[in-house]
Amino acid sequence: MHPFLKKSLPHVAAILFFLGLSYVLFSPQLQGMQLQQSDNQQFQGMSKELNDYRDRTGEEALWTNSMFGGMPSYLISTVYKTNYIRYVDGFLQLGHSRPASFLFIMLLGSYILMLALGMNPWLGVIGSLALSLSSYYFIIIAVGHNSKMIAIAYLVPLIGSIILAYRKKLWLGVALAGLFLG
Repeated sequence: MHPFLKKSLPHVAAILFFLGLSYVLFSPQLQGMQLQQSDNQQFQGMSKELNDYRDRTGEEALWTNSMFGGMPSYLISTVYKTNYIRYVDGFLQLGHSRPASFLFIMLLGSYILMLALGMNPWLGVIGSLALSLSSYYFIIIAVGHNSKMIAIAYLVPLIGSIILAYRKKLWLGVALAGLFLG
């Protein structure tokens, strides 16, 4: 077996395992079922005025009068068409296959952190499971704190990226930090 393939095999196996586990734990999603996510339902109501304006004019409203007597719309629903990192995010979120994608990103990000800490890949999988399967994450997914879950999921590999930069893998650490900050 080629040395590169032999070295990358544990990482490929880990990613496939994380992908499978994400869909096993959220298997009703494969049957077309969706979580109710009460906060997500409230978001849909809060963003209606902004979505209607976007549909009517093709432009982004930067202010809404429908919440709290008015507030900036970037806190609710603003589409940034020039944010190209959204394509990377969409790929990592499995084409926005939520909620399984939330768990997948958390598992993958935790694995990156474990590798940055110098763990063996197989122990890194165990560490990733320990970090990612916290009941808190399932609670915030259930109620619809999607932005919070994504922020936490990307924070974990960001910490790993910073560790890599400090451990003399500067360019890899900086590149990954930029990706996860984006």
